[in-house]
Amino acid sequence: MDKKAFSLLEVTVSIFVMGLTVVALLNLLSWSNTKYSISATSWKERTCMTEARIWLRKQILQNGITNINLDNLKKNINCPLGFGYNELKITKQDNDTFFVRIGVYEDKNHNGIADNNETKARLFCFRKRSA
Repeated sequence: MDKKAFSLLEVTVSIFVMGLTVVALLNLLSWSNTKYSISATSWKERTCMTEARIWLRKQILQNGITNINLDNLKKNINCPLGFGYNELKITKQDNDTFFVRIGVYEDKNHNGIADNNETKARLFCFRKRSA
């Protein structure tokens, strides 16, 4: 018997396998895009946090917490384009220990406001050196 065409079962299986392959490739593309976006912006966030940590440590060691506020932080530290500071809380534990919570936001929708899904916070502990 000479076959001239594919059976319905063969066509159905091949379409199913092609569908699984296409879905897997699209998921891989989406995952890669997400991973790239995180890698492309994470250095900016780290830069903001690092610069703020250095400035805050210097200010606490030299002047205490008298001149530290969010406006001074924004004025003295420039974040990369699309990032900014939205939170600064200082808690004095004792005369030598300070806990500082700083918030950085990535302005994804370019409205200049830190929305809930755009913010990340970090807690630093600074301690003055004792003699």
